[in-house]
Amino acid sequence: MTKVDLVTGFLGAGKTTFLLDYAKELVRRNERIGIIENDYGAINVDLLLLHEELKDKCRMEMVIGGDPDCHRRRLKTKLIAMGIDRYDRVLVEPSGVFDVDEFLDLLYEEPLDHLLCPGNVITVVDAEALLVQAELSGEAGEGAEASAGEGAVGDAGESTDGAVGESAVGNVGKGSGGTAGESADGTAGEYADGGAGEITGDTEDSLRKNSADTRYLLAEELTKAGCVIYSKAEQMTDADLERVTEYLNACLTEAGCSRRLTVEEILRKPEGGLSTTDYDRLLSAGSRDYSYVKRTVLTEGAFRSVFFFHAELPPGSPEELLQRIFADPACGRLARIKGFVPVKEETAPEDGSGTQGETPARWLEINATREKASVRPCTVGQPVIIAIGENPDAGLIGSYLASYENEYKE
Repeated sequence: MTKVDLVTGFLGAGKTTFLLDYAKELVRRNERIGIIENDYGAINVDLLLLHEELKDKCRMEMVIGGDPDCHRRRLKTKLIAMGIDRYDRVLVEPSGVFDVDEFLDLLYEEPLDHLLCPGNVITVVDAEALLVQAELSGEAGEGAEASAGEGAVGDAGESTDGAVGESAVGNVGKGSGGTAGESADGTAGEYADGGAGEITGDTEDSLRKNSADTRYLLAEELTKAGCVIYSKAEQMTDADLERVTEYLNACLTEAGCSRRLTVEEILRKPEGGLSTTDYDRLLSAGSRDYSYVKRTVLTEGAFRSVFFFHAELPPGSPEELLQRIFADPACGRLARIKGFVPVKEETAPEDGSGTQGETPARWLEINATREKASVRPCTVGQPVIIAIGENPDAGLIGSYLASYENEYKE
């Protein structure tokens, strides 16, 4: 039977980067593999990057967003097709906002139960970002004494028992000068205190902290993980990793789960990439099945994606622009901004000089989280920017762009 490996991880954790390396290793081992990208949005920019790197070395499919029933049918159809074709292994990379239980249950439905079998569940964790969360939360183990399941109710960003990561202010996206998005003169993103996107230190820390919903989604992925990979941890000390692990364990406690991670059972991704021994370990990782208190975070609709087609950036540093969007509470509690903008054509040198034989970069790839923004030239792309997070405000986010075209034109 075809094995199905699930690669999970919250938004911006580094799943696609890991998946690319994992796929290359499996191809090197002569496995016939397929990849299903199941992105949280109607357009999958990650699939373009995988196509650029892997070419025709494996089959790649995309499952786009939609209503839950339609999305489930699309995913099931792709899995059936790959099972019938008898691939050795299918790698599924879902969005960072994803119900792991729902996917694993799907594998036991007919006819999938005769074609596919569960393989490894690998969860990629952004250690760098979670170290910041541990520091913002004060004591990394805060909330660990709470009763199982406490804090699983309440508004996003607020836990009823004061568990780790509790927001310093109540509602997501509330600005220092009044209601989120409200301004003294009606200008998008400007606040009553006169600062465009300015917020107080307390509000900034509150916005940077993971909400209760985000902590729950982190914990849910960990309950099934056969192996946890710490990405972006090359420069971190053992003490730093201990704090990150304590933070994740506090999230598990808050979700009513008895699992406790140890540093020894976590795979730290080295700077030069994983070794053959590391991959051997991953290929036998399997999965776990810890119980936890189930919540309806995804069906409540707080996590959404908004799209900006044919977007152009204003003059200046793209990285600084992205940081301003993340820092503006009126834009929502954003977790990820990704996509592509076209590179403006430059006049060729009159003397005919320039790089010969290289494909010119036609796009700028945008890949940003709250902690780090990456903008790099690339040769493939699609004219769209996608912002994902809790309660994103499309109008206010769009006000930071020079232009975009979201309406159909004759």
